[in-house]
Amino acid sequence: MNRRILLKFGGNALSDKDDMNRFAQDVCTISNAGFTPVIVHGGGPEISAEMERRGMKALKVAGLRITDIDALHVAEEVLKSLNSEIVQVFQKAGCSVQGMSAEGIITASKKPPVLSDGKEVDLGYVGDVASVNPQSIDSVLMSGNIPVIYPICSDSNGLKLNVNADTVASGVAKAAGASEMVLVTDVPGILNDGKRIPSLTLADVDNLIHSKVIAGGMLPKVEACRAALLNGANTVYMLNGKEPHSLARRLINGEDCGTSIMVE
Repeated sequence: MNRRILLKFGGNALSDKDDMNRFAQDVCTISNAGFTPVIVHGGGPEISAEMERRGMKALKVAGLRITDIDALHVAEEVLKSLNSEIVQVFQKAGCSVQGMSAEGIITASKKPPVLSDGKEVDLGYVGDVASVNPQSIDSVLMSGNIPVIYPICSDSNGLKLNVNADTVASGVAKAAGASEMVLVTDVPGILNDGKRIPSLTLADVDNLIHSKVIAGGMLPKVEACRAALLNGANTVYMLNGKEPHSLARRLINGEDCGTSIMVE
């Protein structure tokens, strides 16, 4: 078995060192069990904290960060530093990893304005995935390393853009030819009235968006799930990173944890 799988996590999910260490152990476990992981991480809370420390205001619309040039510089600085720390955790757990930005893997395009309260809001230096480059991923995997990627991209002219980590994850999943994608969050899965929904189709997701059960920061996550499924992934999982060994339990043991999403 050699199943390529995209794993995405953010700062909220694994902010606790014990959670992060367990996750790194799980990645080593699934790698030894025949999976080929590719990892994307965000760092929203860390970026917001650093902006606040510098007296900058963090603003979001529809779950996406408004990014002027100063915020872009902070985001890149924080994500690069965080990537180095994460690489060290994986190396201590016994994984061979290579830290890198999404530049060279993803070519981005500036994201168009989004609607907020009936008005169009320009997000600034924020991008969408325009195209992907499988060779960049393949070369890292063929060297025996697990890519650990942070979501700073650039457009066709080399202009750097901040891209939502969930969006980058779906693009990297396509580039890697991943059959599955896992979004590691800080909640048990997609919830309705506080109860976990074990499985969903994309039609179910649309109904939950329409009824506003899925809203805010969960919107970019489910849209990333949709993009990954429409680009070839068979299943996407949302798992709670604070639930011990949820990754290995789901993928290796097939335990019913988190929420699984399929096309139909």
